[in-house]
Amino acid sequence: MPIRRWLPALASTLVLAQDVPFPEERPEPWVPRWELTARAERITDLLGDGRVPMDDVHRAGLQVRLRWGAAWGWLDWEAGFRSAVGSDGNAGNLPRWDQEPSNGTELDVARADLSVLTERAFGRLRLGFQELGLITTQAMWDPDLRFLGVGASAGWRSGFVREAGLRGASGRVRTLYRGNDLDLGALQAVLKLEWGPYGATFHADRWNLTWTVDEGRFQALDFRSAGRARLTLDGVGAAAAWEGFLPLEVRWSAYRETVTRDTSEEFQVVAGNRVRPFVPQVSYTWQRLSSTGELYPLNSDAWWYYRGAKGPRYALDLPLGGEWLVSVSYLRQSVKSTPKVAEKTALAVIRRF
Repeated sequence: MPIRRWLPALASTLVLAQDVPFPEERPEPWVPRWELTARAERITDLLGDGRVPMDDVHRAGLQVRLRWGAAWGWLDWEAGFRSAVGSDGNAGNLPRWDQEPSNGTELDVARADLSVLTERAFGRLRLGFQELGLITTQAMWDPDLRFLGVGASAGWRSGFVREAGLRGASGRVRTLYRGNDLDLGALQAVLKLEWGPYGATFHADRWNLTWTVDEGRFQALDFRSAGRARLTLDGVGAAAAWEGFLPLEVRWSAYRETVTRDTSEEFQVVAGNRVRPFVPQVSYTWQRLSSTGELYPLNSDAWWYYRGAKGPRYALDLPLGGEWLVSVSYLRQSVKSTPKVAEKTALAVIRRF
């Protein structure tokens, strides 16, 4: 049946270019899926204003995600919750730029998908509380973030063209910063090519973000405005991959704020994969964040500073078989024209079942 042959291809074309808690696949009806994560991290060499040292950060936590889903014809739905307990408590989340609370239970996802597939084309409309379905980077979007709204994608494929189409998202983003009414709108053009073991991906984006100004992370870009602030970005990105005996992928993306012309960019090299047991995946990421020209309220909390900073991050992921994964990372991040620096070491053990 041609439709069934398309389902794995559609899932692969819609997956994010970043880690997500669960793969996008049609769920077995009413069968729950779990993900248990134990984390520990240490952040050192911190400087506050001037050259005054800040206390090092040591914290550990446990997180579980639970999801149910089902599919009827063209309609899929999924719902789930996230629960966490951490050593630092929720009081430290805001000053540490976290994207999720350290303690408590909250809705993780609640969405319905309507998908249409033909031999040469596909389309999907997603409604509800959901993950972002665009190709993104750590500098742009934290995979733990969710938004309430609409996500959509449509395109076609033929031969070595795996996807040629558009993706979009619009809605209210949930953050820890209550009362900021953070609204996101994004449109992305995607081209994915595949020939034998080689592949390439290209994308071009337009992002719009509006929020209510405060004195913290959600400041106005010109530091004078009051009320609602707006940020508009144009982005481009490319990736090349080789699926040989040692898979290798190189990714690059850049963004420019349309008013200030400030730019940010991210470069990443990934060797190996997270599928073969006891075969590690090694990655190197270099990130440069502009002072205003990226979605700084939304970038990944795997880093420390969220704007005006640059530095490398190294990661080692080791699948152990039986749905176990061990991940170790280290980063060193500095802030432009200041003595501020941060070193962050993190360990995570993940079990999916």
